[in-house]
Amino acid sequence: MNIASLLPDLEPAIKAFAASEGVMFIKSSSWAMPTILVAHVLAITVLGGAILLPGLRLMGVGMTSVSPASVEKTVRPWLWGALIALAITGLIMCVVNPMKVYRSPAFLVKVIALIPAMLLSLGVVRSLASQNGVMTQNTRIMAAITLVTWLAAILVFGTSYGAAPGSFHVVCAGWLIAMVFGSQTTRIALGAITVVIISWMFAMTVVLHNPLDDYDLVMEVDRWTLRVTALIVAGFLLWEFVGRKSPDAATPKFNRMIGVFTILAWITVAAAGRWIGLGGGGL
Repeated sequence: MNIASLLPDLEPAIKAFAASEGVMFIKSSSWAMPTILVAHVLAITVLGGAILLPGLRLMGVGMTSVSPASVEKTVRPWLWGALIALAITGLIMCVVNPMKVYRSPAFLVKVIALIPAMLLSLGVVRSLASQNGVMTQNTRIMAAITLVTWLAAILVFGTSYGAAPGSFHVVCAGWLIAMVFGSQTTRIALGAITVVIISWMFAMTVVLHNPLDDYDLVMEVDRWTLRVTALIVAGFLLWEFVGRKSPDAATPKFNRMIGVFTILAWITVAAAGRWIGLGGGGL
């Protein structure tokens, strides 16, 4: 699924725009695109910090001696600055490669995932921080909306040809969160399961099947292995941040899950953006 399949009538106009003088000028410039890419990467770096700090604080780790409100207020200008820079540089990159983003399933994922990511950072997290962790009814409703929207983005990401491998980044991020911030039991159990999964993948792609001879079969095995792994990681995250008692009694379970959810939502946006360039360009 991509924008081209949803809005096929736009293709002639986008092709004409791609051949316009302004687009060709930017493409032919020796400094324009490198400068834009550097600015984009720097903005992503700043955004990462502005997302991680409040998210970790809601999870009950990191700067626990500082109130959530103080953390959120401190990073807010950096968050807005990074978002504005990303919007400008990202728009220029889309303008330069309009057909690529038009046909890219990963670009559609990025557009969908931006909705929950923005709502979480600018709505849910800000509300929780300003209330020092107290959850209001409006915040709960907004969190539910963001969860449904994010799951829709993940569904498109994981099932779209040419973009599905990019969902591996999101699964890895969830795995890292569980391993770094989870309990000792979780680390041992998830580590053991990971060894089993890696052994299974090695056996399927090296011992039993040759990817060059059985490419479709190996890819299907990879896809289902990733889906099963995603469910396993999700289960451990729910257990750690919702089911298990928090090591920090002052941090509500729901707030901890919101912190994890916010980080994963932005990881989804970043992974989709990365996969546009790595091969999610569609057909």
